[in-house]
Amino acid sequence: MNILRTLTVMCLLALASTQVNAHHAWAAIFDADGDIEVEGVVTKVLWQNPHIQLQITSDAGTAEEVVWTFESNATSRLTSMGVTKDVLPLGAQVKAAGFPHRQGANEIFLNNILLPDNIEVVMSRTAGRRWTDEAGGVIGDVAALHGGVVEEDYSKRPTSVFGVWNVIYGAEGSHRALRAEDNWTDHAIAYQAEQAAAGLGGRPDRHDCTPRNAVATMSEPYPIEIVDLGDTIEIRVHFLDTVRVVHMDPAKPIPANIPKDHLGYSRGHWLGDTLVVETLIYREGGIDGDDYAQVHENFHLSADHNRLSYSQVTVDPLMRKTPRQAQKWWEYTPGAVMEPYDCAGSITEIE
Repeated sequence: MNILRTLTVMCLLALASTQVNAHHAWAAIFDADGDIEVEGVVTKVLWQNPHIQLQITSDAGTAEEVVWTFESNATSRLTSMGVTKDVLPLGAQVKAAGFPHRQGANEIFLNNILLPDNIEVVMSRTAGRRWTDEAGGVIGDVAALHGGVVEEDYSKRPTSVFGVWNVIYGAEGSHRALRAEDNWTDHAIAYQAEQAAAGLGGRPDRHDCTPRNAVATMSEPYPIEIVDLGDTIEIRVHFLDTVRVVHMDPAKPIPANIPKDHLGYSRGHWLGDTLVVETLIYREGGIDGDDYAQVHENFHLSADHNRLSYSQVTVDPLMRKTPRQAQKWWEYTPGAVMEPYDCAGSITEIE
């Protein structure tokens, strides 16, 4: 099985692709046009990815007692804002506000918390102060998430694709990127229908921690880190702590039996300063041993050394009538490091 190296030129020339807007899973659950405010005691904190959760009990010990479940952003996003688990005080009386559940359940997407000392915590990149004025204390700065923290000294910026790169939320081409159209074949449509009829396939639950297709994780709104290890390069995707190994030794043959797992097998080479990665990755639904898709990726440092440009072409004739092309970019944020994703998380609660 050969990787299509001729895709290099095609990928470099693919400057645009048809993008489709997609809502996050939470937007189908919570009403972003609504607003709800609750007062109560923090009884549980689940600090985990992809969304933290809190339980707040209002009117505890009375006939009107209600246990509210609050969900908010990923720990990596909150940490970038200066919000840590220690900020959320177990047992404290707080005010909390956010988006209500569309079906009326006691669940809220959390945007703001007011602590007992009148310190306000901003929990969402789209939220501002709710209860405090500019003179009041606040925790939660969204500047880094929106590209507001930039290394002004050109000499201190990266000189190659290696390093930690961050998604810039709300920025076209960085946040919610790699969402190109799929021109499915009849075989793919029939296979998807079979999966749906069997209750399989579809988008994973938003709290699912099982491994995902390694190439597909590149579309997630999280940081990546590219590390040079000599004969191999690692592409470390923050989402689910995914680590992709790229084999750089041209003399090393492609294995006869590529694992049928979520990582596949990747080989790389340099085209000037561009890192070119070619991957064979398993996907279900094949026939007659045709179980792999071919994915071609380019990583290139921008002229100002501030962005990592990325393009992706997927070739899968059995499932797609035409190659799928998409692009994305990440930005350099000074001082940024890759923290563990820690999908399992940690729980503190009042017994």
